[in-house]
Amino acid sequence: MGRWEDGIKSALGTEPQLIRNAGYPAERHHARTADGYVLQMHRIRAGGRAKGARDTKAKRAVLLVHGLFGCSSNFVIMGPDRSLGYILADAGYDVWLGNLRGNLHTTHRNLTRDNPKFWDYSFHEHGKYDVPALIDEVLSVTGLPRLLYIGHSMGTTSFFAAMSLRPEYNKKVLAAVALAPAVYLDNMKPLAEMLIKRIELSKLMRSHGIISASLQPELQDLVISSLCSSKDLRNNICVQLLQDIAGEDYEQTDPEVMMELMSRLQPASWRQLEHFGKIALTSVFTSWGDGVNGMPRPYNLTSVRVPVLLLYGENDRLTEKSQVMRLAEELQGTGMLEAVRPGCTWPKFNHVDFIFAKDLGTLLNRPLLKHIDRLFKKYSAP
Repeated sequence: MGRWEDGIKSALGTEPQLIRNAGYPAERHHARTADGYVLQMHRIRAGGRAKGARDTKAKRAVLLVHGLFGCSSNFVIMGPDRSLGYILADAGYDVWLGNLRGNLHTTHRNLTRDNPKFWDYSFHEHGKYDVPALIDEVLSVTGLPRLLYIGHSMGTTSFFAAMSLRPEYNKKVLAAVALAPAVYLDNMKPLAEMLIKRIELSKLMRSHGIISASLQPELQDLVISSLCSSKDLRNNICVQLLQDIAGEDYEQTDPEVMMELMSRLQPASWRQLEHFGKIALTSVFTSWGDGVNGMPRPYNLTSVRVPVLLLYGENDRLTEKSQVMRLAEELQGTGMLEAVRPGCTWPKFNHVDFIFAKDLGTLLNRPLLKHIDRLFKKYSAP
């Protein structure tokens, strides 16, 4: 095993240790997909630090799924008073943190990560294989008939693809909460045209033997120490780049958290980026089909038969409010829109604030807990 895979192997224990260091019980589980990927999951049992809450909602499971370049740590990295994983556990929910193929918590039965075939996927495969496998693992272990699904960004893209491609899984989901849903991306068309059409970034990288959108650990550490370490946010290149893409919000950005975020940045496939680019270029929530230049083949959003709560950031430049409202209109038409609203009242709330804002607990997650309680009460069988 090479140094790259050694690094991956050693990284697998970091999220459970992070959870235990915060004073919570952590379990590791594995979901296996039909096409050979093994997806590590991290579980925080109901009750968390509040032992008295253990029996009140222990039979209510919540699956949280990360976005692009993310992993399960996205929902615990900000600590017990701010991160959604801990807040849900303290409230008595059985919390499951999923990992989608490609990040450092995933492997394959037959393929190594230096095999180009390992990276031959987009969120289409997340929807067809990964989300169903994650759901099945939670329900198999808990014995429950349904769970509540919470996704951030690509975690929502994968959910909507899953319900379209595998409609039988609607019956296994009580309701869904979509944080910064990435379904329509018209506002990203200029960026997609530059990177995919003009520069042909992914094609260029593949031609140089770079088979995934990732950095070797040593190079990643060098980049972080060189570009991301400044405490002055306006001189921190990583902060500047992220805010240019996601939306400016210096007030809710912590430079120390930025260092942690960059150190945990996960690999992705070039096809994931190309697939999002195709959505932006075509203005269609389309499958990959024949590639970027192939005919759009829309996912069937009428197949989504679970109530969906959509939350957007007022200053989100990636999943812009107008694009979320377009999705809301479609779900309204099928009767599956539970509600659409801003994630919070902070006008600068951006795409990454949903998981890394300084005041994440008070701005988003504690109010969100009330909505989750209401969803379970409304849709759980008597």
